[in-house]
Amino acid sequence: MTLSSIPWALVIFRLAAGPALTAMAVLMGPSAAVPGAVILALGVLSDIFDGIIARRLKVATERLRRFDSRADVVFWVSTTIAVHLMYPALIAATWPLIAILTVMEAGNHALSFARFGREASPHHLLSKLFGLGLWALFTQLILTGQPGWLMWAVVALGMASQIEACAITLRLKAWRCDVPSVFSLGQQNL
Repeated sequence: MTLSSIPWALVIFRLAAGPALTAMAVLMGPSAAVPGAVILALGVLSDIFDGIIARRLKVATERLRRFDSRADVVFWVSTTIAVHLMYPALIAATWPLIAILTVMEAGNHALSFARFGREASPHHLLSKLFGLGLWALFTQLILTGQPGWLMWAVVALGMASQIEACAITLRLKAWRCDVPSVFSLGQQNL
């Protein structure tokens, strides 16, 4: 493996980590809590470091960023399924919030396809904070089976992130990824 392939390896690891977590939940139920939290942490860390390493090695490409976004979706959907398999009672408390965030995410991708013919991939700051919030929330859910106040805070952060992603897509003249914030867009993008 060459240094330049490390970011791809991290993305592929995350792509496999989500389904592995789901398989553990099927096979072990709630007793998968500790190893599940470890897999979750490794998956999130792979998400953090794939971009950092890619930028440092100057191998950050549009293709890698788009694959990274797809791996994120697989990872978080798989993690959500795993948590609900481990703790089925959570479905009643979480499905409306999951539905809202899913509709917002799908809407942003539909808007990006309508405007630019490709999926949204802004990788903005709020989306990164939302990812860290998801890490905290899913760690809590995996280890305790209880959502608590953290679920509401993370959902609010997720909704804010989706609203900003929509605003970014609406303000851009041409598709772009890695837009730090809607406020970072200069006059040339209006």
